[in-house]
Amino acid sequence: MFSYWPNDYGLYNMAGNVSEWVMDVYRPLSPEDKDDFRPFRGNVFQTKVLNSDGVVQDKHDLVIYDVDGIKYYLTEFQLSMQGRATDEEAALIDELLTQADQAIDFASTRKHDLAMQRVQDMIDNIKSKDLEICPKLLSGISDYQSDQPGDVRVRNVTVEENIDRRNYRQSGNIDFRDGDIESSIYFEQPDYEGNPMYDWGKTTLVNDRSRVYKGASWADRIYWANPATRRHLDERQSTATIGFRCAMTRVGSPKGLGDDKRRKKLDQQQKR
Repeated sequence: MFSYWPNDYGLYNMAGNVSEWVMDVYRPLSPEDKDDFRPFRGNVFQTKVLNSDGVVQDKHDLVIYDVDGIKYYLTEFQLSMQGRATDEEAALIDELLTQADQAIDFASTRKHDLAMQRVQDMIDNIKSKDLEICPKLLSGISDYQSDQPGDVRVRNVTVEENIDRRNYRQSGNIDFRDGDIESSIYFEQPDYEGNPMYDWGKTTLVNDRSRVYKGASWADRIYWANPATRRHLDERQSTATIGFRCAMTRVGSPKGLGDDKRRKKLDQQQKR
């Protein structure tokens, strides 16, 4: 009754099967470093922002950016353009880095609206220039959007709020035991800027945005269907083989594709 052979699991008519994102932040040695059956990395504990009345504060009315991520991106962009950028392009990058530092300073003192306004100033600055690198810069900065207008305001949980907790204290645990200065080759440089463990884009593709995806897609061999296999990709990127799973009971017309004999038989059954 079937037109095609089943797959390795005995399932017929599978179409568009893809791998799936998971929340786990990728580290190559996670399975070896942890004894748990399925170790998970990437917990970032947050809570809703409340106003003075103790109710949820107004939602975002502007785009929210990851200012630290933007600074990292611009720094890497500047390095990649060394020796190739024109004087005008180099000057623009320097201006953007200065504005990114100002945005970080505002964010660190909880002046978030001013920080986001400074990012908007950066975008306006780029749009005002007619340079070859401008589209690349706009696209790169847009990758660091974290919230959109209408989203509920959230913040990281503070250490003071977790004094009585036993399971965790700090809000961000992605870099647990591997992202600090002390565990890197820069342990004698406490003022070192950047990620001391993962030199993303130069020596590794692993960073705090490297998310695990699991499951075999239509383009993979069956090995990747094993739940224990782990692959990774930057969470801001996409491929045709990562998304939502899709399974069909049948592909095409229920009367078959060009099979006159089967079509006549079905027509006779329907007439009865």
